[in-house]
Amino acid sequence: MFGLGVAACFVACGSDSNDSFEEDVIKEVALSQSSITLLLNEEDGSLTATPTVEGYSAADIVWTNSNPSVAEFDPVTGKVIAKEVGKTTLSARLKGRFVVSTCYITVSFVKVTGLTFDKYEINMMRSDSDSIAVTILPENACYKNVTWTSSNENLVKVVDGKLWANPKHDQLLNSGTATITATTVDQGFKAQCVVNVGQFSGIKYPQYPEKQQW
Repeated sequence: MFGLGVAACFVACGSDSNDSFEEDVIKEVALSQSSITLLLNEEDGSLTATPTVEGYSAADIVWTNSNPSVAEFDPVTGKVIAKEVGKTTLSARLKGRFVVSTCYITVSFVKVTGLTFDKYEINMMRSDSDSIAVTILPENACYKNVTWTSSNENLVKVVDGKLWANPKHDQLLNSGTATITATTVDQGFKAQCVVNVGQFSGIKYPQYPEKQQW
């Protein structure tokens, strides 16, 4: 019984020691992080590497980036720069050796949660121009692209928030109302502005004072 106990203890201790040894061998290049999550258009990440094998320096580390279109890595500065949404793996090994250390990079983005206009109703004469300023929420949203449409392009034309009433200068065109809509490319949020076009072609009539009472 005593012999069996000693043998069991020896096997258990030997197993723990072997696991620890294997971990030390695998870490021929010690990385400061095993995974990094970055937000697109936000601060860059940082990754440092240190050889654990005697006689090797940082100059002996060979790097591989599985998807450089997602994130770029500069081994000199240690900077990780997010390029587009996705995942990539940075792998490091020592020259002439094959044990690899890895860091998994995930690039995500801040979604759009809404948009607002600086004005929601505009009155214009036929030859007038105006503009609508749009604010994308939140401020650090990654994809701020917006598409613009007009419910009546013959009455009001819109390009990137810039408005032109009666863009074809058709004096026979009646006055009317057009709805301008902006839609975020990310998440599809919408905002609308009503544009009222008057009957006159931009003529500004002078304002006369009221008649004096004698």
